[in-house]
Amino acid sequence: MSDTMDICGLKAERGQKLQTYIPVLDSNTKIPITIINGQNDGPTLLITAGIHGGEYPGIAAAIEISQAIEPEVISGCLIIIHPVNIRSFWERSAFVTPDDGKNLNREFPGDVNGTLSQKTAWLLSRHFFPLADFYADLHSGDIHEELYPYVYYPGLPNSEISAKAREVALVLDMKFMVRSTATTGAYNYAAISGVPSLLIERGGAGLCRREDIDAYKNDLHNILCKLELLCSPQQQQKHTPVDVTDVIYLETDQAGLLVLQLPLWRQNKTR
Repeated sequence: MSDTMDICGLKAERGQKLQTYIPVLDSNTKIPITIINGQNDGPTLLITAGIHGGEYPGIAAAIEISQAIEPEVISGCLIIIHPVNIRSFWERSAFVTPDDGKNLNREFPGDVNGTLSQKTAWLLSRHFFPLADFYADLHSGDIHEELYPYVYYPGLPNSEISAKAREVALVLDMKFMVRSTATTGAYNYAAISGVPSLLIERGGAGLCRREDIDAYKNDLHNILCKLELLCSPQQQQKHTPVDVTDVIYLETDQAGLLVLQLPLWRQNKTR
């Protein structure tokens, strides 16, 4: 790690914290970013939240830790983007960037001459992933989705990258993790590029519950400790994730609405 962290002309000297915006090339969009260049040498951790702008708990957690952590307690460099998809965030748009209708998480590595989503993906791929020693991407169920907390780690790049990512996933306080065989998504592209990465899921349904934010902050604290950016005890875990190996994704080729109704005896039993 050099004494100066320089990202597209944004410079944070050793022992400095910089909170500003980074522009997306040839657009009016500016993305909020925090760079905390630690007092001591160490690895670089990249954290992104809000690649989908309606997934709020991770965004809130990223903002709060960016405000709370100071360079004096960091060994290495912490880069936080909160949120990445600022246009989707302000427009409360589920999944897609309102300017181009594209799902940003499906556009990596991006295109410098493309739409706003493609340029944003290119910005991360070109200028952020090469700086990172580890990458954590924070997600939730989107505005219309609820989910149970879990974490993806990449399974395709090579066994070493996959093992490093899985080792860090074990410090998260959740029951389940999934070895991904997908090639799409920011974290998968970063892993294919050589950066151990995780995609973490907590909360959803357009809510920003305090318990989800705090759980996310505990996860991030444990990641920082595991990677030795922070020298402090890890938060105690109620759960350690185990691999889910039999995953079934349900899809339909028909339009319509599916309504599931409990049997009458079950309804009566729960009254």
